[in-house]
Amino acid sequence: MTITHDSVETTPTQKTKSIPWFSTFSRIHFIAGIFVAPLIFVAAFSGFFYALAPTIEKQLYHEETTATSGKIARPLGEQIDAARTVYPNLPVKGVQVPPDFQIGTIGNTTTRVLFSDPSFESKSWSHAVFVDPGSLEVKGDLAQYGSSSALPFRAWLSDGHRRLWAGDAGRVYSETAASWLGPLAVTGVLLWFVTRTPKQQGAAKRSAAKKGSRRVSANRHSLIGLIAVPGLIFLCVTGLTWSHYAGDNIAELRTELNWLPPKSQTALPPAAANAAQAASATTTDLDAQAQTVLSAAREAGLTGILQVNPPATTDQAWVATEIRQPFKLQNDSVSINGVTGEVVANQPFSSWPFAAQATAWLIQLHMGTLFGIYSQLALAVLALMILILVSYGYIMWFKRGRGSRAGKLPRPIEWSRLPRWALVTFGICLIGYAVLAPLFGVTLVAFMLVDALVRAVQHRRSGEVA
Repeated sequence: MTITHDSVETTPTQKTKSIPWFSTFSRIHFIAGIFVAPLIFVAAFSGFFYALAPTIEKQLYHEETTATSGKIARPLGEQIDAARTVYPNLPVKGVQVPPDFQIGTIGNTTTRVLFSDPSFESKSWSHAVFVDPGSLEVKGDLAQYGSSSALPFRAWLSDGHRRLWAGDAGRVYSETAASWLGPLAVTGVLLWFVTRTPKQQGAAKRSAAKKGSRRVSANRHSLIGLIAVPGLIFLCVTGLTWSHYAGDNIAELRTELNWLPPKSQTALPPAAANAAQAASATTTDLDAQAQTVLSAAREAGLTGILQVNPPATTDQAWVATEIRQPFKLQNDSVSINGVTGEVVANQPFSSWPFAAQATAWLIQLHMGTLFGIYSQLALAVLALMILILVSYGYIMWFKRGRGSRAGKLPRPIEWSRLPRWALVTFGICLIGYAVLAPLFGVTLVAFMLVDALVRAVQHRRSGEVA
């Protein structure tokens, strides 16, 4: 299967100023599409299932997350004691308390007691012990990952989507795919815009009448692509935020611009610290404080599922946080003295820089958790559109060829015919984006080198034939 060059099928209208632009956009879009599309296809395929994972997870772990005793809820400290029977030698990392938990009432949801374990791959992992608030029965013990509280199934899908189950080396695949989604979307739109001349539209309609023609595939590819463009750019931006190399650059940029959430203030005043140290001599005393902290957090206005984290040292405060939940756009937190229940500091979501707020929303939207089943279905549809886009792209390529031969490439980029201002602008954009997303820059250079090599070989062969 060989790749050959071909002149662009043009109309007389195109043979003026639009040809340089057309060849530029077409060649970049075409070559990148051929080599990066398989990575994008894999990411979209895994992303389809990952998008629906939160809903599937609820059904898979219904037994662990449901309290069935029908008994009146016991204090939070007693629930922690019950969970400690599973991991007596591990420290409690935090406790996730359902919104329907209240002492003296009957709840339907289990409490998750989280334990740190140094044997885990990262600190993002924890053991989640599910306790029935009424009977104190341990309903299950599962590994839990990240701030999204992902249980094993969703965490496994996340690892496949992000790293292809290949560790850190696998992150190269997803970052390369994400870094090219935006450029492919932008060049695709520009390519469509450049070729929308009246004569071409008429020719396209006549060609589309031929069933199975390349033009039919091209029209469908363009239509789906135009609809999906906002989603493609969204996935590019949010995907790079999570990535390795580009993610590190984005994190550094956010730090420099102060776009990060404020850190929780946990230091207790000296007198309160001494009292807390005296009252927290044992783990039993510390566990008993959990109920005090929870009650104070509710009185402070925190709603929904709360995670209360014990202090790292006795001179610090507990931190209670509203965890990420569907349709909850603000995640407030408070620091609380575990002995007195006094609120030491408030960290409302409204105090975050807007960029930090937007980042939190976009990440939750990418994960399919921001608007529940609605965002999950939207992401699943977007993933299907990407799969169809890639398929039509390859169909178009093969229909450019003849018989069993692969399709021909668009004409080489005519840099000399581009306006100087366009070259400068184009170069600045490419370099800037390549610095932010290094894998885009590396693969772009690789594509250009391969393209130059193929052109040199073909030029040499044509010279020998002559």
